[in-house]
Amino acid sequence: MLASFVNLVNLDLSGNELTGEIPSELGNLVKLRWLDLSGNQLSGEIPPELGNLARLEWLGLSGNKLTGEIPSEMGDFPRLSELYLYDNQLSGKIPPVLGELANLRRLWLNANQLTGNIPLELGNLTSLRELSLRSNLLTGCLPATLREQLEPGFFYLGDLPFCAIDGP
Repeated sequence: MLASFVNLVNLDLSGNELTGEIPSELGNLVKLRWLDLSGNQLSGEIPPELGNLARLEWLGLSGNKLTGEIPSEMGDFPRLSELYLYDNQLSGKIPPVLGELANLRRLWLNANQLTGNIPLELGNLTSLRELSLRSNLLTGCLPATLREQLEPGFFYLGDLPFCAIDGP
């Protein structure tokens, strides 16, 4: 049904106690710039079809029961400035392709079950101002290039330090 709204630009279904999986058909709403499904009871994995939403500027999927890995298609949003995936049950590694989101200003991945090292590609996010990674199972350090650009009081890293220098 939602797929028939091909001219839809903003879709805010937050806080409605919606259940079930995120419909993959949302990927057909290619004019969407704002998608907020946060604060529901959505479960399952993030559909890779959301990567079709090339005009997306704001994506909120926080406060649900989403599982699985963050799909690599999340790097296919050239206009995305805010990405909120916090407070779910996402697992696996942070995909390095998130470092290709050149316009990203806010990245909140906290309160999941993410593991592994923080990808150095996040250091490519020169527009990033807010970052939250705490309450995960991450290791390693955060790219040193982010230290100066993150706004004071708007980075929440838990016990994760900044790297002394960027690189292997």
